[in-house]
Amino acid sequence: MIYALGAYIILQFAIALWASKYVNSEADYFVAGRRFGLLMVGVSVFATWFGAETVMGASGAIADEGLAGGRADPFGYTICLIGMALFLAYKLRAAEVMTFPDFLEQRFGQRAEITAAILTIPTSIIWASAQLLAMGQIISETAAISLNIALFGGAMLIIAYTTIGGLLGDAMTDMLQGAVMMIGLTVLLIVLIASGDFSFAEIKPEQLTWVISDEEGNPESWLSALDTWMVPILGSLVAQEAISRFLGAKSASIARKGCFLAAGLYIVFGSIPLMIGLLGHAAGFEATSTDSYLPELARQYLSPVMYILLMGAIVSAILSTVDTTLLAVSAIASRNLIDPIARNLPEPRKLMFGRSLTLLAGLLAYGIAASGETIKGLVEIASSFGSAGIMVALLIGLHSGYGREKAALAALFTGAALSFLGYGVPTWAVSLFDEAAAEGMPAWAQGFEGSFIISVVSALAAYIAVAELEKRGVLEGGKKESPAASYDAPG
Repeated sequence: MIYALGAYIILQFAIALWASKYVNSEADYFVAGRRFGLLMVGVSVFATWFGAETVMGASGAIADEGLAGGRADPFGYTICLIGMALFLAYKLRAAEVMTFPDFLEQRFGQRAEITAAILTIPTSIIWASAQLLAMGQIISETAAISLNIALFGGAMLIIAYTTIGGLLGDAMTDMLQGAVMMIGLTVLLIVLIASGDFSFAEIKPEQLTWVISDEEGNPESWLSALDTWMVPILGSLVAQEAISRFLGAKSASIARKGCFLAAGLYIVFGSIPLMIGLLGHAAGFEATSTDSYLPELARQYLSPVMYILLMGAIVSAILSTVDTTLLAVSAIASRNLIDPIARNLPEPRKLMFGRSLTLLAGLLAYGIAASGETIKGLVEIASSFGSAGIMVALLIGLHSGYGREKAALAALFTGAALSFLGYGVPTWAVSLFDEAAAEGMPAWAQGFEGSFIISVVSALAAYIAVAELEKRGVLEGGKKESPAASYDAPG
């Protein structure tokens, strides 16, 4: 297993080194010189989205909660990709931007650009840390070494080859990673069914429910259920990780079609962990943890060669997500935080900044991954924080001329502030002053149901209210016309 993983990593480095020969500018590094065709965009977006939470977290969650555990993966994120195709891909690519804050600067002004960048960078780093943690767990289990050593070694390897190859190198490795994922998961499903221990006929009706109930049998509220759906659908709609891939398309039409292709691949192959979770629960299989459900099942039923293939698939899923996320962070930091301050830098200097920021983002993600949070917990934080206001401002800005700078800023700040409703008051902060109070915190201090929905509606209300004040001249406006407004899809 160690030799197989080592050979796989060496291959990743070889591809990154080859791609680095074609990276001579900021555009080459962050959007691969806009060289991608339909297949490259589709597989690349799919591989980026198909991360550790899909392969590892989803199967365990579905085994515990039934279909309700799959509301995020695969269903919510598939709908999100369709939303990208319908509402973002064509117009953003037509606007010739490298990051979505680039568009916010064109449409609303520099303050909106910088605010969105500051809100986005922390969540992207947390997302990358979740993937690093998953990879560390896999290496730790397969190599029989400590999690700390596995996490450190894996993180350093990913950071190195991502820094070298840029988006072109990542996209090329995604083609390999995507193929390995598809084959590995398909083989596991076939072997499980052929073993005779698992049968679709054994799946119980209660596993097919879409609503989670507590230990006493009381179903969750409709607001909580709706919020669970909306976090992956709307919260991830404006993720730079996926946006950067379709911004590398040769044309706006290819960008949109590539997102549709990615959605199709995601629902097909994302359904395999879903089926494995349902089959495993029906057969009475239990794992030591939710995150290790699929790897433990595979270890028990697959031959050593097939097990290595599947571990390669899971590592592939993680690598393709981490490298893109690190590049997303460095692109936004370089384009939307450094460029406004240090304008007119020569291309070699911009490229140097881009690579340096990729390295820094990787080190920060490693630090968070080593803090001890779970994969699912990290992903939930990364999917919802600050994204409500960004989504409102970006969608309205792309599809209308309604509202100006202060309206966008109102939405961004409102969405970010209300994101904390779901998390409540951190118990560790309260325990610094009173340990007893931390143990007996009231319900309202532990977070609100439907917090993401509340933040979306509030951000939209803030945008509309300030836009009306701008229109009536009460507030000064900024830029108005959308630079992509004239780029309508055919028909």
